[in-house]
Amino acid sequence: MRTPVVFLPLLLAACSARFVTGPATVEGPDAAVDAPPIDAPIGTPINSNCIPGVQIACACPGGVSGVQVCAADGRAFGPCACPDAGVTATMDVGTGCAAPVADPPRDGTSCAPPTGSGGATPYYQCTTANVCPRGRFANDPMLPGFRVTYLKITQPAALASAAILNTINPTLARGSFLWGLQLNLAAGVFRTGGLQPTFARGAVGLGLMDGRFAFYNGNGPGDSGAAYNPLPGPISVMGDRVTTAMLPGTVLLPVFSDAASTQLLTVLPLDNLRMTVRLAPDRGCIGGGVPTGGRYTESTSRWATEDACDAPYGSLVSDLTVERARTVSVTIGGSPVPLCNVIAGANCATDPMASWARQPDSSVDGQPAWRTVANFAAISADIAR
Repeated sequence: MRTPVVFLPLLLAACSARFVTGPATVEGPDAAVDAPPIDAPIGTPINSNCIPGVQIACACPGGVSGVQVCAADGRAFGPCACPDAGVTATMDVGTGCAAPVADPPRDGTSCAPPTGSGGATPYYQCTTANVCPRGRFANDPMLPGFRVTYLKITQPAALASAAILNTINPTLARGSFLWGLQLNLAAGVFRTGGLQPTFARGAVGLGLMDGRFAFYNGNGPGDSGAAYNPLPGPISVMGDRVTTAMLPGTVLLPVFSDAASTQLLTVLPLDNLRMTVRLAPDRGCIGGGVPTGGRYTESTSRWATEDACDAPYGSLVSDLTVERARTVSVTIGGSPVPLCNVIAGANCATDPMASWARQPDSSVDGQPAWRTVANFAAISADIAR
């Protein structure tokens, strides 16, 4: 069955947060060791190869943020320089618009639990501010994993509609669309791709926030085999910002139509994918949940994908080929329509490309494509390595 497609990608912008550090004495690295691979176990020491001079955020006592600096010989990060260690480490956020979303302090606010239709009660939190949900998984600061919770497409304009967003985001909220991002900040690598629909649900709310996830491993739906496997690549780290290199190949993201993930709805293809994210010191969230009526609810609340300066918390850019867009459908007004028709403003099967209202503006291996840009939000996730 052909049905909803919606898609993503994007760029980072201004008003970005950065660490400003005062003079610090960074101890020399430990004996050189090989950089841990992307599948290094949680807790792998961070005395790994790194880029000389690169700074990364680290957690200090009392919830204060510090900075670790890669030594000049590139063999290891130095110790975490905390304010109480005689080092000034402050987040330069100007008007405050670039500060990461955190869990607001408890202020005695009360709210009614969400009404349900049986089954598990969604996780909810009483708050009047954007929130990184308190019940989230506790990430390893150097090996964080994230599950995408919200997408806001900004390009092509034809996909930046409420109809498209209201199709894709509910599948992310209920877990029938699972997309993961895993970082190894010490080794300078990442991987991203679809997460398997069969996972060990946790005990918090619907079991998504503290569930145990895994990427595909040669076991995609149907005859897809390794097509859904995650793709790896290098990253660069500067302060709280992580930028990925462009991934060769195609990231294929399966979307299911039901919470049990038994019916494959569609597959979202990302060519030439590159991503940028801003990390909170505790790696809890990229962006934050937006409350309604004094309550954040995991199954229904949208997420903030930009700060008060309109700078994305997470962004990605990719390309969608005309050929792939012909084979993917999106349901508008109850009827499935080829995605190509929606973007081109024409019938891609019968109208010559030269007559399309919106021409392809990019290419993949010489094939015409549309540049796709989106902002996204994500929450920390336990993803097997």
